[in-house]
Amino acid sequence: MSDIDEARDKEIEEETGISREKHENRNELNELPVGQLKQSKEDKTVYTDDNGRLWKLNSDIAASYHQPMPLWVAATRSIFSTVFGGLGKVPNVKFISMNEDKTYAEVVANRYTGELVMDPQIMGTYNFCTDEPFGMQNGKLGIDGEHKKFDITPHEEYGGNYKHIAKGIPVGSLKQALVVLEVTVSR
Repeated sequence: MSDIDEARDKEIEEETGISREKHENRNELNELPVGQLKQSKEDKTVYTDDNGRLWKLNSDIAASYHQPMPLWVAATRSIFSTVFGGLGKVPNVKFISMNEDKTYAEVVANRYTGELVMDPQIMGTYNFCTDEPFGMQNGKLGIDGEHKKFDITPHEEYGGNYKHIAKGIPVGSLKQALVVLEVTVSR
């Protein structure tokens, strides 16, 4: 017996344009970095993968949803860490990269090991929003507009039952996490 409320799902789809199936399969569109992300010498928030694709590091507060702790704890630790010179940092870092169609790929990695976060509840997810032209500049996607409608609300309503980690990688198919981030001592 399914716990899915089909009437509520229909309301969510009408409100957002995103069905449960499209939401849960969004990461079939998500691209991972090729090789490892390496930090730019000029801008410590810009990284490139082995193909030269740019990825923007988000602030810890912007990565609060992607931590292995309650949201309020992650947000509090992020603020504390900012105020007190890096003490108590959250363990995961989030990167976004704009796709050719103006949507965003997203990847979350452990800042200490460089390993890709594969827990569907907190891993990076493909973002359908296209109204964030300054996402790479700002290092975050807004919490309103298309990002709220197409990405945040579906996650809040449908949950994190994602079927894929990224293109061609079903959840549960990897025996061990990929290392997607070159780790340095300064993280």
